[in-house]
Amino acid sequence: MRKRLAASVVLCLFAPLLAFAQDTESVNVLDANSAPIATLFVPRRGIQSSEIAVLINDNDPQSVDVANYYQQKRNIPNQNMIHLNFDQNKLYPGFTANNGIDPADFALLKAQVDATVGPQIQAYVITWSKPFRIANFNYHDTNYSITSAFTFGIDSDYIQVESCSVMPQNRYYNSNSSKPYTDFHIRPAMMLGGMSTANVKATIDKGSLADRSFPTGTGWFVRTSDAARSNPRYLDFKSTVQDWNRPGALSMNYVDYSKGASADINHRSNILFYETGATNVPSLNTNTYVPGALADHLTSAGGDLFGRGQMSILRWLEAGATASYGTTTEPCARPQKFPQASVLVKNYFLGNTAVEAYLKSVQWPSQGVFVGDPLARPFGTKATLMNGSLNITTTTLDPGVTYALYSAPSSTGPFIQVATVSVPNYQFVIINTAGMSRPFYKLEDTNAPKR
Repeated sequence: MRKRLAASVVLCLFAPLLAFAQDTESVNVLDANSAPIATLFVPRRGIQSSEIAVLINDNDPQSVDVANYYQQKRNIPNQNMIHLNFDQNKLYPGFTANNGIDPADFALLKAQVDATVGPQIQAYVITWSKPFRIANFNYHDTNYSITSAFTFGIDSDYIQVESCSVMPQNRYYNSNSSKPYTDFHIRPAMMLGGMSTANVKATIDKGSLADRSFPTGTGWFVRTSDAARSNPRYLDFKSTVQDWNRPGALSMNYVDYSKGASADINHRSNILFYETGATNVPSLNTNTYVPGALADHLTSAGGDLFGRGQMSILRWLEAGATASYGTTTEPCARPQKFPQASVLVKNYFLGNTAVEAYLKSVQWPSQGVFVGDPLARPFGTKATLMNGSLNITTTTLDPGVTYALYSAPSSTGPFIQVATVSVPNYQFVIINTAGMSRPFYKLEDTNAPKR
């Protein structure tokens, strides 16, 4: 377990400030009984549950059950529940069912969704498991999964090019945006997919338990003897472990099995990240995964959710991971088509939701499908107020930036600056201030542009 370092806090008094300057999100400040007693406004790092639209196929009982359960767990507003009705098992002329939907049929669904959702919606959660890809009966599989098609739309220049080719660049890649629709006019999508309703509900439960849990889980980044599937990412694995395996951050491990030794991690507990390169990961069920765990294996058909060849990414969720990623068509092991560990870990640790961190980590994601709970968010900020002492734990601070903490008697101020804090690295930060008990606080970057 890594020791978490408390950042030093300098206390001082300043003149009142009358208005908010930055895009913020609110955090409940809890008392000793875990009841909300105050509100803390912090720099926004993630999509909120009120900003996600739930896409439902009313013709699919599993989709309906999953949607209802997710709405209950995540407190999704009724107006965000988008009802569609289509045949998920439709057979197109010329080939047997491949769990795909024709581009023309998909265009009708997307037009219906686009006409229904408002500009406040920043992301989608898809509650059906089939179809998970776009497939035209003229040329069968295409270079689009259902999640990328809903996120970016379908680019006709890429839909039927050779699948090993360069794919559209993800303009959202490694951005600091927490409002993808507002900033990029895209809505990241993730599937709540699974073999059964029970499987998906278990994933939802894991995602809910993750929220602001600040896990002390470990990361495993594995280079296997499968060169085609390991070589594209192992250098990034090594640098990610070097950057993050330190006091105040995360417990990370790089394992090199490239010489032919055992190719997987087994009988390990508290796994938070697990990335490898293999067609199958035989021992994943011997491990335990913390709520919010992200896991994937770079392979040609991990995103073929119900395929019988290479391992489906659904196996990760069934083993206890909360989200995963895989391609639905042959990507030819180009690293831009798979999650980059360095980008994934950073954004997740900063407080992004699973769908944000995962999508930001893939440069060319059109062939890939994201599955899991999109709102899973183990990091971010939490706070307590007990006996006049405010305690804030956060992972959201950027290195080298000075943040100021303010208190106020009302949400409109006046806000008095009571402390400043800065950190040299991405790390767990604990801020303690004593001798005050106000109903409103805010933490903000002192140099952020004023709005």
